[in-house]
Amino acid sequence: MGQQQLLITILVTIIIGIAIVVAINTMQKAGKDAQRSAMRQDILMVITDARQYYQKPTALGGGDKSFDNISKDNILSIDPNNENGSYSISGSGNSVTVTGTGSNGDITLSATATKTNDGMDISWSDSN
Repeated sequence: MGQQQLLITILVTIIIGIAIVVAINTMQKAGKDAQRSAMRQDILMVITDARQYYQKPTALGGGDKSFDNISKDNILSIDPNNENGSYSISGSGNSVTVTGTGSNGDITLSATATKTNDGMDISWSDSN
């Protein structure tokens, strides 16, 4: 009976170890997905700021129907370096690109928005 109990104890220990590894991996993935979602929201807010810049006349500090000369100074709704990541913006003509790098450096998201007659078309790029 002693050998059987020893084998069951070893088997249970192995199963618990595997369960712990799976749980840790699941939690890490969930954390990364949460950060990615927060970064997407931040990028959409920056694009909203860029759209306001696009609409404003030059005399009021806008682009006068252009994304030319847009910079981090035109990001008003969020801090360009916040707990989610850091964001950069560049644009020309009817197109603006916002790139975000996660606070841990392990996520890089980029969105390019192009002004159309119906609004804005946004295409996403995720390097991770």
